[in-house]
Amino acid sequence: MPFQNNISWVFYVMVTAAIQFSSAFLLPQSHDGVSAIDSRKFISSAVEPGDLQQQQQKLDYASLKTVMPRHESNDEVNQMLEKCEAFLCEIHDGELLSSNLEDETNGILNLSRTNCFDSDVEEASASERVFANTYTDLGRVDTVGFDFDYTLVTYTNSLLEMIYDMALDRLVNDCSYPAGLLDSGLKFDADFSIRGLAVDRETGWICQLCYTHKVAVAWEGREKVSKQRLIEAYRGKRRLTPTERKERLKPLNDLFSMAECCLVADVVQFFKERSIPFHAASVVKDVLASIGKTHISGNFHRIVAQNPEKYFEPKPYLAGVLRTMREAGKKLIFVSNSPYWYVDAGMRYVVGESWRDDWEIVIVSAGKPLFYTDSRRPFREVSVETGRVKFKKIDKLERSEVYCEGCLKELIRCAEWNLKIDDANGLEPLSSNVLYLGDSLFADLVDAKRQYGWTTAAVTPEVGWEVEKSRGTEYEAARQTIDLLLHTLRQVQIILGNGARTQEDSLLLDEIETMVSKW
Repeated sequence: MPFQNNISWVFYVMVTAAIQFSSAFLLPQSHDGVSAIDSRKFISSAVEPGDLQQQQQKLDYASLKTVMPRHESNDEVNQMLEKCEAFLCEIHDGELLSSNLEDETNGILNLSRTNCFDSDVEEASASERVFANTYTDLGRVDTVGFDFDYTLVTYTNSLLEMIYDMALDRLVNDCSYPAGLLDSGLKFDADFSIRGLAVDRETGWICQLCYTHKVAVAWEGREKVSKQRLIEAYRGKRRLTPTERKERLKPLNDLFSMAECCLVADVVQFFKERSIPFHAASVVKDVLASIGKTHISGNFHRIVAQNPEKYFEPKPYLAGVLRTMREAGKKLIFVSNSPYWYVDAGMRYVVGESWRDDWEIVIVSAGKPLFYTDSRRPFREVSVETGRVKFKKIDKLERSEVYCEGCLKELIRCAEWNLKIDDANGLEPLSSNVLYLGDSLFADLVDAKRQYGWTTAAVTPEVGWEVEKSRGTEYEAARQTIDLLLHTLRQVQIILGNGARTQEDSLLLDEIETMVSKW
């Protein structure tokens, strides 16, 4: 992936600069409420080859940059529109910069934006940053926990390519899908999908919802679904109730799910191009089952463990960062859903043979999120020599051992953390002295924060891509244009007054609002 995160650098910034950490990370939203990530390949290739209507829309869109509508009879309104049009020309000719836009408009517009990045940090890549939406003093944090996959270690695209190929092979050999799927050149496309999408189990569409839970855009195979079909499928406003979303949509929350998203789209496209009748719901069910069996079988885990240099990205800073944390008095806990033999292979590659020396507690096969929600799961010890799970009762977690399963309630008890436990109502909330980092909002972070008060941090490389995009001249011109159009709309409304609107008044306001919505 072009914007794969360097998590070691994130850790380095966190420890050495004492940056205030967040309890959750939110993806920036564009003006229509859809994530700015939309402009990646999943969204940007919306114009279909040969579609004259789409091409015409692109031409019309270009004229929107500088041409304002006019009122048929109100000269004062037209003067305001002429000013706006002049500023639009300057914005899109590159003559008006964000830093002096307010001055150029003689104070009419308040469009200045404070730079949220310090000059000494500006040199770092946006994917190597820490963003916070709440504040935590790291000096007060005494325990730091980490997930493994896509947190301590990150993977090359070779891993998702292998998962895709294995699942495709299962579709053909286990589910009797056409053998032509294997000969058609289907491969995992790293640029097609992003986290935050969802698969519609009924239609097989790959959907993206905006913050109001409306289906903003969808793809059937590799072809964009028309607005009319979206309206027909999702009852006009394209909005699903919470119950419908839960039953109908399968969220793609982690980076592993990018393979299943791509495979669903490719299989659907294969059937469409060859006019093969298919039931979309069955395709989705079969693909998800094939991906699930690929994970459960452990086949790809064994291949990765045997070839770490091919599948794991090197983390040259990680060992030093963990050591710095430990020297600063932080207790480090390792909580992963992966089995020990797999974790051991990855950590030996990125940290070294003695990687377990850094950790106060090592927990594998944790089964998150059940690790947080099920209070009746005891810990079991794992032999570091054979990988065998032992049968003895665990009353205390030893620093040199490895444990599996368990739950947070047992972790607090066996680690002898100073926390009261209410047997009737469960755990009292933990204070913010525990910080946990993971890549999956739902599996790693939500319950830890919501139920137990942990401060949580999400490893989200996509945010870095969005920040880089937002610094570009095209994005800045679009932002200035929207701000200018909204200000002009308000000024026109003021000039027209609070009385009854004429047909010409309403038409003009509608045209300006349409311009804003299209940006």
